[in-house]
Formats: sequence, structure tokens, C-alpha cells
Amino acid sequence: MIANANENVKLMFVCSPGNPTAKAIPMSEIEKLATSSYQGIVVVDEAYVDFSAKGSASTLVDKYPNVVVLQTLSKAFGLAGIRLGFCIGPPDIIQLMNNVKAPYNVNSLTSEVAMNAMKNIDTLDKNVKELLAERDVVAGRLIELDFVTKVYPSDSNFLLFRVKNKAQEMYKLMADRGVVTRYRGNELHCEECIRVTIGKKEENEQFLVELKKAWDEIGVKV
Repeated sequence: MIANANENVKLMFVCSPGNPTAKAIPMSEIEKLATSSYQGIVVVDEAYVDFSAKGSASTLVDKYPNVVVLQTLSKAFGLAGIRLGFCIGPPDIIQLMNNVKAPYNVNSLTSEVAMNAMKNIDTLDKNVKELLAERDVVAGRLIELDFVTKVYPSDSNFLLFRVKNKAQEMYKLMADRGVVTRYRGNELHCEECIRVTIGKKEENEQFLVELKKAWDEIGVKV
């Protein structure tokens, strides 16, 4: 990243955890960017950070004046419908953002829902703990399937896994049957990969059943 960042690059975005990799970037690597020869702002997108045990780059904001962190209530809080995110950064950068944002850009109803959510962190922690336990179960079940060649480690609320072949066809068949995953085979290093978001126990079980059925009907024929 540093090698490709010339004087025209003003913002460097780092997704941690990333999508679809589900991998969090070590804090030491973000610090390397912040202290490198790069003269712009390092923006760390932490949409999925509540599912990660690696911590938040928000702890670096007071230490490095060129680090800005973006978070959202859309993922762990389950509040995608209110379309609310927030930025953590040095006062001068926050002031610049306030100078150019639209007036009254967050309505009172959104604010109320967001503040109520922030007052219920115990509920958030409970829900995240349950989801991570289910993530481990699903990962274990996927590893046991002979047509799954790799399950990638996850710091998020989803899993990326690779099948032997026909990933796109399997994805489409499952979608037709009401189980929506994401085909990621067109992305770099993600050949024959599918991404699945972890849901409730019964939803995860349905996904595993439909995945095996899709392989039996499509993948195994090759």
C-alpha cells in the first residue's frame, strides 16, 4: 500500500475486519501505516469490529493525528435501517467534516434509536457472544464436509469458505430455495468461494442442509 501511495493519495482506507476476508488487520500494521512516509490520512473502516477480538483502532486516534476510524450501528447493533455511522478522529479532522456536512443530517428519530442502543451494551455483548459461538459451530460443520476445501478464519459475523467447484451454481440454487449467501468467486484470491452470514441456530442449520443438497445436485456431478 505504501509503495503505491504517491503525493496524490490523500486517503488510505483499511477495512478491518475486511469483507469478504473477515480478517482483522493487526493493530501493529495500522501503526506502521500511521508512522510511514505516507503523508495522507489513514481511514480504518471498522464496520464489523464488534465481532473481533483484535480491538479497535480508535485506541490509536489520540496517538496518531493521521488516523481516523469509521464505525456503524448497521452490523452488530442490527440497526441498518437507521443508516447511522460515526467517525472517531482528531479534533481538526472532525471539525473539517462538520464544516462540510449537511445541516441536521441525522434526524431526531434516528438519534433516539441510536442513543437507546448505546445504553444497552450488555444486550449487544450477549448477542455478539451467542453469534460467535454459532460461528464456531458452523465453521466446524463446514470443515467436516468433503466438498469444502477451506474455511477461512473469521474476525467477523460471517464465514468465507471454498468448495471444490460450482460455487456460483450452488449459490444460485440455495438463493432460489430461500437461503441467501454471497458468491465471492469473482474477487481476488476467492476462486470458488462463498460467504455466509451467521444467523440464528435454526437459520444456520437450514443453510447447512441446503448447502449439502446443492452440492449433491450440482457440484458432485462434475
